[in-house]
Formats: sequence, structure tokens, C-alpha cells
Amino acid sequence: MTQWRGWWLAMLAGWSLLCLVHCSDSGLDDNVSEMQTVTEPTVAELGLRLAPQGLNVAGLPPEVVDQVARGSYLVNGVADCATCHTTSTGYLAGGFEFPLPFPDVQGFTSVFSRNLTPDPETGLHLTEGEFIEAIRTGKDFHDSTPADPQQLIVMPWHIYRFMSRDDLEAIYAFLRRIPPVRNAIRETFKLPFPFPPVPFPPLGDGDPMNDPNSVQRGLLIPQFFSSGPAAAAFVSQFNTTVARLTPDEQTQVGRGSYLVNAMADCNACHTAPQGGLIPMTVDVNTVAYLAGGVDIGTFFGMGPVFSRNLTPDPGTGLFLTEEQFIQALRFGADFRRPPGSTLRVPPHFPVGFRLTLDDLKAVYAYLRAIPAVVNPIVIEP
Repeated sequence: MTQWRGWWLAMLAGWSLLCLVHCSDSGLDDNVSEMQTVTEPTVAELGLRLAPQGLNVAGLPPEVVDQVARGSYLVNGVADCATCHTTSTGYLAGGFEFPLPFPDVQGFTSVFSRNLTPDPETGLHLTEGEFIEAIRTGKDFHDSTPADPQQLIVMPWHIYRFMSRDDLEAIYAFLRRIPPVRNAIRETFKLPFPFPPVPFPPLGDGDPMNDPNSVQRGLLIPQFFSSGPAAAAFVSQFNTTVARLTPDEQTQVGRGSYLVNAMADCNACHTAPQGGLIPMTVDVNTVAYLAGGVDIGTFFGMGPVFSRNLTPDPGTGLFLTEEQFIQALRFGADFRRPPGSTLRVPPHFPVGFRLTLDDLKAVYAYLRAIPAVVNPIVIEP
């Protein structure tokens, strides 16, 4: 299973790399150590900038346009849904294949990403309520029956379920406004045994009025990672660190936690898997949380690539300053290799201006607040 997970992550990262080469318009300057000077956009401005051509917002009230723009920011910037749901057929039209390591009992063992466009015949058919239920519980409305409820596999709903209802509604509003693409997805492998959805944890819907950036929600998310002594110790250490921060620093950490844990899915590549039949299941391995060392694979003959330790361990963890961290995420600068080097595997969201500066700073603040883990990572030249 670990080998399959490494292969799948390698394929996903390779697709992201192709996306970086062919889709990014930011480019990489030879001198990646120098920050580009740009006018920093708001979430709504960046969301509209990242939206596909043909986004239909004509005639909508300003508040609805803002909602759609925020949904675009989350889909295209933080969560990077296009990596798995966009193929040559069209933007978010689905069809990306994920082979699975199961016996060939149905004639095929692959899962194909779904068509998320509003095409009435082949696209997203869920109501807003069903969409939120699918994300929060993993229920597969396509394959489920009342007697045999099934869970989505491969799709990282276990990360996205932590999102606030307000953000899920924004994503749904965006998906209903993108250009429809007719693309019938071939039949997907269905597990031959019951694999029901998981109840949503008692985290609530969020508070768009008093907590619009999900700061408090972000601070609460780690307690729902998993259970047991190790998880309790992780939460206790995290809460103790947060309690020592100033209110402004706590706000940054909370927002960063929300971005990392509810959308960016950093855990998929930077936390050693716990094993099990289904990869990327609900529980988070708090002992190795974001400590890196996951075998991402080999790329273009460059040797094995292992994910970095993002925890604040002074000897083996994230040693970057805030400015360097931003350079790494925006320009792909790799500060562990010779000057001028770029990251061989793009981050979860493709390198470029896809997160606001405030959100990048919030992610960095969160990474500085999580428990440190000693885990030296081999960095190949």
C-alpha cells in the first residue's frame, strides 16, 4: 500500500508539474532569491483572476459575485481541484484516472475523477445540500443506495470536510457558474464490500459573521485529527503554544491551520501514512504530522524525492524565514539545494501567485506553531 501511495503521489505531482509548465503564467526568474514586486490582490480579486474563461457572473448581485470569486479562490488557489479534475477534455470536466491496487473483480480497477461542471447530463448533479454532505461525510451519491451506502475513494474529502459551510457554499456557487463541459465519465470501480460514509465531526458550520476567515475553526481542527494518547499530546502541545502568542499571532495561526488542514491537503505528501486498506483515510498520524519523509517518487531521472519536514524542529525541520517560505511557494525556490535551484516537485497548489500574501503568511505562522518532530530528510543533489 505504501508503494501504491508513493506511485499515486508521484503521478499526481507529475501532473502538477505538467500543469506548472503549460499553465502557469508567472514564470521562474533565474534569480529566485529576489521577490517580485506586484500589487497584492484580495481574495475576491485573485479568485476572479484565477477563474476560467467563460465564468458566468453577468447580472449577479455584488455579494453573489464575491461569493463566486471566493469559491474560485478556494478551488483554483488553495485546494487546486484542477490537478485531479481537469484533463484535455476541459476545465474541471473530470476523467483523470487513478488505478487502484484491488483484485480485478469488475473488469477494471480504476477510479476516474468526476465531472464538476454544470453540464446537465454528464456534470455535477448534486444539490447544494448533497454536495456539502458528500464533502463532509464522503458519501458517494453516484454509487450509494439506501441499503448499500458507499464512500468516495481517492478524493480527499476527509480534508475538505473541515471547511465551513460558508466556504463550501462558495465553492458550489462557483462550480454552478463555470462553463459546462459534456464529458461522460466511464464507470468507476466500486469496492466489493461495504465502505460507508463517515459521520461529520461535531465541529459546526462556522460563523461567517464573527469568524469570516475561519480562524477559530482552524484552531479547533487539530482536536479532530484522531484519538488516543499521541493525538491528545499533540493537541495539548499545540494549544499551549497558541496560548503564548499574541492575539494577532493567534489569528494568523488559526487561519493557517484552516488553510493547511481544510483545503491545501499538505498532510497527503508531508505526513507518513499510517497504512491500511484505503490510503488517505480519516485519521491523521499526529506522531509524524507534516514531518515529511514520504517517498514522492522519481522525476525525469533526478533521483528519489522525499517530502520535506515542515515542522519547526531546529535541526531537521522548516528552517526558512517567512520571506524565503513565500519565495518557495510563489517561485519554487529551493533553499536546501545550490543557489538558484528550484523545487523538483511543485507544491500542492502549483507554483505561482495562487494564494494571497496574507494567507501565505498565515500558513507559515501555523507551521511554526505545530509540534516539532525530529525527522532528517535526505535531500538528493
